[in-house]
Amino acid sequence: MKLQSIVILFSLISIAHSAVPTLKADAADKVSWKFKDRPKQDVSKILLEWEPFAMVEDKSSIASDEWSVLIQSGDGEYTPVTTNSRPRGGKYKYTIDIVPCQDHHLKFVLKGSDGEVVFELPEVIPASSSDLIASSGFNLEMPANIQIEQNEDSVALSWDASLCATSYLVVFMGPDGKEIENEVTENTATITEFEACSQYDVYVTAVIDESYSDEAYDTISTHPSASAAEKLDPKVSPSINSVKAQWDAYGKLSCVNAYAVKVCKDGVCGEAATVELDNTLPVLEFTSTGELDQCSEYTLSVKPIYEGKDLAEKVVPFRTLSPPVQDVNIKLMPVNAVAGDEQMITVSWSAVQCASTYEIFQHVSAPDGDWETIGTSEATELSIKGVPCTEYRYGVKVSIDGVQSDIVEAEAAVMTPIDNSVPYVASNLISEPSTDSIELSWDHAKCITSYRIKICKDGSAEEECPGETIEIEDPSTHNLTRTIENLSPCSGYSMQIFATTDTDELAAETTTFETSAPAPTAPENLNVGLNAGTNKIDISFEPVACATGYKVYKTIGDSEEEVLDETTDLSISFDSPEPCVQFSYGVSALVNGEEGPKTELLGDKVPPKNGEGPKLIIDDKFNSTVIFILETPDFNQKCEIEEYHMKYRNLGHMDEQERTVAASDLLEGKIVLDDFPGAADNGMFIEGRIKYLGFESWSPFVSTKNPVVNDSLTNKSGLEEIPEIVVEDGNSILVPIVIGVLVAVVVLVIVIFFIVKRKRSQDKYDAEIGDGSESKKLKDNPEV
Repeated sequence: MKLQSIVILFSLISIAHSAVPTLKADAADKVSWKFKDRPKQDVSKILLEWEPFAMVEDKSSIASDEWSVLIQSGDGEYTPVTTNSRPRGGKYKYTIDIVPCQDHHLKFVLKGSDGEVVFELPEVIPASSSDLIASSGFNLEMPANIQIEQNEDSVALSWDASLCATSYLVVFMGPDGKEIENEVTENTATITEFEACSQYDVYVTAVIDESYSDEAYDTISTHPSASAAEKLDPKVSPSINSVKAQWDAYGKLSCVNAYAVKVCKDGVCGEAATVELDNTLPVLEFTSTGELDQCSEYTLSVKPIYEGKDLAEKVVPFRTLSPPVQDVNIKLMPVNAVAGDEQMITVSWSAVQCASTYEIFQHVSAPDGDWETIGTSEATELSIKGVPCTEYRYGVKVSIDGVQSDIVEAEAAVMTPIDNSVPYVASNLISEPSTDSIELSWDHAKCITSYRIKICKDGSAEEECPGETIEIEDPSTHNLTRTIENLSPCSGYSMQIFATTDTDELAAETTTFETSAPAPTAPENLNVGLNAGTNKIDISFEPVACATGYKVYKTIGDSEEEVLDETTDLSISFDSPEPCVQFSYGVSALVNGEEGPKTELLGDKVPPKNGEGPKLIIDDKFNSTVIFILETPDFNQKCEIEEYHMKYRNLGHMDEQERTVAASDLLEGKIVLDDFPGAADNGMFIEGRIKYLGFESWSPFVSTKNPVVNDSLTNKSGLEEIPEIVVEDGNSILVPIVIGVLVAVVVLVIVIFFIVKRKRSQDKYDAEIGDGSESKKLKDNPEV
């Protein structure tokens, strides 16, 4: 009984267990997925494989037709997977479309007879990158539901976002094919660059990486401005009593669907006709219905019609044509010309029906005269000022509908009178001054018998004014030409042309002119020299006609030629270069800013300064040899030495040696003297000077009175070894003479002393051996 109860209880538990499915602990291992990878990876599809029976503890607890697979895209709701599965050995396979730019989650619902169990896969199917999505061939949805909002200065666009699109390409295409292109990241765009009253095609494309959706399309017509009609250019074709007009409506004002057109004359307009836009035709056309007056002025008004706006109209004037006119020349007659006061001539003629304009012509009575137009008029007369004392003929042409008639002449010529109350002015005077003359040309008046030309230079006396008198021999002369020569260049003049009639010479108006300047030439007599007193370079030259200035050029030594100064003076001075430096100067003239040729460059070399001699530097001495240097003074450092001149002797010896040495013969610039006359024990005296290359003058002598000792002449202890050359004073030449005289005097005194002493000794000896007679003689004659 107890065993039977256990069996019953176990059966009940099994039945209860199988009624509600129980998931195994490793249920997640029975589910796998991957992106579709054949024929290439496609991240917009996943391949799902799961084993529903292996996921539960009891296979019999679930029904094969009662399970389902749910998928969630992003934050959306879970939706059932509707694709059919492919069972293989207990495994079920699905191919599921996903949104590749979003994360996805999977749920599995397993149902039993008494309940169900839901398994949510913990693994997330991650969103793919944009480049993977694009390379997978994912088809972006075309942007839908384009909304257009038009403002006065902008157009706002919006549309439904396309899944996975990273940006949108917006193209705004006008009627002329001009494109406005923007790329935006949101599903809105604002267009501000557009023309008023134009129809635009709008294209929106979703973009991810290099992948594009299909284009979404819409159209918009922008609002017109108040003056939009100004863009119209109606072509008006009038006839005798009607008019036809055409204009490009779509190309100019594509936003306008209708126009009100009317014809007006003298402010009175007929009833407006409405012309509807017809996009099947290239242009709109209007033809008047009522009969218009022939050869009359009208206006055509074209007014765009746009709801909510009152637009300005385009007004085009036109003139209806005239009927054919016969014998136009006869209808113009008579043509009359009458001369009045102040040389005014009035030309009149008869009116011609439907004439648009009259053109008036003038003919001067001269052999070479020809008809020339002097004006047009819509009236039947014209006044013009003539040249005094000139005979004219006049004629008129009439234009009807653009066709001009022949000229109809006045019956008689007319002569304009001359006004004696005002100074005479030569008619059509042309004056062409040159550098030394002026050429004059003017129209001759028939009533004048002669002319007198007077030309005065500014500031000159009356009697110095050149001129010429012209007698008119041929009355038919129309133009006079004269040339007045021998004028000064670049000078101001006043001119008068006096006219003489049969009675009097008329007063003349004064005009002025200025002769031109000749081309600049090089200044003459250029002098360039060094002023020894001022140590400056003095430059002088002759003036050039009409020169406004001068440029001075220089070259110093080997330097390039350069402009030194610009001046108006004819003599100038500049600081001298250093001694022995070559200099040259040239001058050019400036005439009204134009520079003429330069003179030849003249110059010389600055002579050396001789204020003091060179420096004498003792370099070495041994035995009777002295080595020394004659160094150029600091102020003559640019000078080259040609040769050296030395005088030298031994002190105490009157013989003096003299030598000249070329600079090229020196060794390292040192002079060696080794032929001093006599012994050198008493010292030596040297003096020298230098001659500069290119100059005949010598520097002053420098001597060993103040020698410079070479720094190298020092002994091992650091003390200077000054060569034993006696430095003489100003009277040093007398010293050996005085010494010689003193020595001679001393020697003479000694000789006399010994002679006297010997004589006295001899006298004493004689006294001792004689009879004393000699002594007595000495006493008696002491002078002995």
